Amino acid sequence: MRSTPVHSADQRAAAITRAVHERCAGTPGVERAVLLSAGGLVLCTDAATDKADAERLAALAASLMSLTKAASHAYDSGWVAASVITMRDHHLCMAPVDEQTSLVVLADAALDTGRITYATAVLAAEVAPLLDDSARDHLGRFFLLPG
Repeated sequence: MRSTPVHSADQRAAAITRAVHERCAGTPGVERAVLLSAGGLVLCTDAATDKADAERLAALAASLMSLTKAASHAYDSGWVAASVITMRDHHLCMAPVDEQTSLVVLADAALDTGRITYATAVLAAEVAPLLDDSARDHLGRFFLLPG
């Protein structure tokens, strides 16, 4: 995805939202995606995920990511690159975007775990350069609006 330079927080937030929507729509089997803050607050979702589901997924993912970080720390294993949980009907892939933001993708179990991990990593790399505190604040406020 080639884009023009993005300068304002509004432009960066719009570019992040567009990237999440396009990547999810363009990857068969991806059902939901949530960009969340380190504290578990939803910053952005794919177009199909409603607020209640996004908040549930963010809360679960924040807890799981905290557990994986604790395991990494306990075994002096360094930074957690990604975590994938394979369930009967779904894969749940969680990856850091930067130190303050993570991406969670829920995909159909028929999708290869390598493909979902790759799609998650590509999306995380796409949005990482657009994120800063002002873009995070803008995304967070927009998500909290009623409706």
